[in-house]
Amino acid sequence: MQIARLKDWAIKNDCWIEDPNTLGVFSDRGSENEVYMGFDGVHVFKLNDFRYSDDNLTPFFERIHAHNQYFTACPYELLGFSQNREGKICAVLCQQLVVNAREATLEEINAEFERIGFHAEDNGEYFTNGIHDIFDAVPNNVLVGDDGNYYFIDTIIFLSDDNGLDTYKKYSPNYSKGQ
Repeated sequence: MQIARLKDWAIKNDCWIEDPNTLGVFSDRGSENEVYMGFDGVHVFKLNDFRYSDDNLTPFFERIHAHNQYFTACPYELLGFSQNREGKICAVLCQQLVVNAREATLEEINAEFERIGFHAEDNGEYFTNGIHDIFDAVPNNVLVGDDGNYYFIDTIIFLSDDNGLDTYKKYSPNYSKGQ
């Protein structure tokens, strides 16, 4: 029921974005986000459809908070709410566009996670520090800037005791089905 009531709440609280095309040009669709390249050439806007949150939005907001805590080089800013091209209610997130970057290698991703206190689980399907589990940390979601910083632009985070692995397996087209 939370998602169903979200549009009314967002309109009432002046945080509903009627037309996401006012943010930028549609670029791509991932497993949970529609991506728009900002007209300013500096920002990326993501319409997140709450795929990994079911109807309880608390895990979604925890994910955003945890992402910003661990990955300070590319934090999310919650701008409001909108509907995606499929008509689903979404959170509208903004991130700075990462330019002059390349995809990180799996070895680099593992090393960076170890540096910040995480270790790989389930043959590298996710990383945990006992507080949070981070999924989908694959080369196209982790970039290395020409400044040497790692930019985790599209990972999925759950509290470690929140059944995140089963949720990720259920909803992610990226989960290694050959397990």
